[in-house]
Amino acid sequence: MKRRGSTHTFAEKLLMKQVAEEFTKQKKKLGAKEAARQLGVSVPSFYNYAVGSDLPRIEVLRTAHKKWKIDWDLIDASTLLKTTNPISAEQLLLPLIRSVREEDVEVIEVVTGKDSSLRVMLRIRFATESSSPTAKNTVQAKR
Repeated sequence: MKRRGSTHTFAEKLLMKQVAEEFTKQKKKLGAKEAARQLGVSVPSFYNYAVGSDLPRIEVLRTAHKKWKIDWDLIDASTLLKTTNPISAEQLLLPLIRSVREEDVEVIEVVTGKDSSLRVMLRIRFATESSSPTAKNTVQAKR
């Protein structure tokens, strides 16, 4: 007979047990409402974590690690604290733009727009290690 819902792995069950122990300590110390508020979860979800019937998302475990100084046995703390700096499209394109030489750019078309804009179609040859020197990419820029 097939069971409903997802089954947890052995490691997840061990983590759920540790979460239940740690969250129960915090429930006794702070109260369920305050502990749930600090973690950014609902009170019913906090109770599910505290009794060991549900496994919190990694964000909840990260918050508990930071606020309550809990070291999770099965999770590497460096992965919990790892922050990523968002990379904008401009940051990604800057090295590419710097690598373009004037002789690699060919103006294909220049068109003025009704809204005081200028549409310029360029053909830019990008020299890469894997491509041949004759490889061409066309880029449109609206100015």
